[in-house]
Amino acid sequence: MNPVLTDTARVLVTTTSSDGIVVKIPGTQYQLAFLPQCPQCAFVAGERVHARFRATALKMHHPKAGGIFVEPSEGHPRNVQGRVIATDTRANMVLADVVVPMWITMPQGQAASEFATGDLVNFSMQSGSTIERVR
Repeated sequence: MNPVLTDTARVLVTTTSSDGIVVKIPGTQYQLAFLPQCPQCAFVAGERVHARFRATALKMHHPKAGGIFVEPSEGHPRNVQGRVIATDTRANMVLADVVVPMWITMPQGQAASEFATGDLVNFSMQSGSTIERVR
């Protein structure tokens, strides 16, 4: 049986403000803040939503060891480590499991083709990671 590839996660919206949307990741202590992908996208506190997450890496690395994490565990994500789920070489993006599936745009000078499914990756993110409601 082949696993189903998904680039979305079901999360709980805890707060909405001009600083962004804060979501709780079920089964974890993470409460992460993201900017809405589109300004007219409505998020309501207390609502569970399916969402797609996007970010841009400052520089992506192949760490030798470690697990999946996001730092800080509350607020806007900055330092992230996870496993590659898929790559999109045309768009120069990597889909990684970093507590939630997240599309990561590669920085200038780096190619998504440098990474393969299953690779452990570590990177710092540019400010402005986004959330998009999908259902």
